[in-house]
Amino acid sequence: MLNRLSAILSGISKAFAAVAVALLAILISYVVFARFVTHTTPHWAEELPRLVLVWSAFIGGVACSHDRSHLMAGLLPFFVRSPRVLNAVERVNQALIIIGLAALGYAGWQLADLTMDQTLPALDVSAGTVYLALPFACAITIVVHVAQLFSPAPAVAKD
Repeated sequence: MLNRLSAILSGISKAFAAVAVALLAILISYVVFARFVTHTTPHWAEELPRLVLVWSAFIGGVACSHDRSHLMAGLLPFFVRSPRVLNAVERVNQALIIIGLAALGYAGWQLADLTMDQTLPALDVSAGTVYLALPFACAITIVVHVAQLFSPAPAVAKD
């Protein structure tokens, strides 16, 4: 059940990030065209692409966590051969990631709450919407890591 929810959230986040990156490409292309061809710059030229970039980066991280595609050194298996020890280290790692995400998400929530009554001048939306991406993404990523924490250990082939 938790693995299925994790996969669904990952798929939604991947689709959201893909649409956001496409939108970002369109926005930046339009701004460049307007700036150099028509010699006018849209009033939202900095704020809207930044808002889309922040949200796509944080939500895209959910899919990376699910696919375990974040950059990592992966040196431990060269030093430790015991699958039992590697599994224990993986479980501790998942628990530490969950704790870190919870702390980061809480700090992001406080920052979003603090800036919610401020507005972005060009877009006339709350500045907290930019910062809200962090706690939102952290909450979803916590679900993904909890699913990984409680998933069964992968089978290890015997030599």
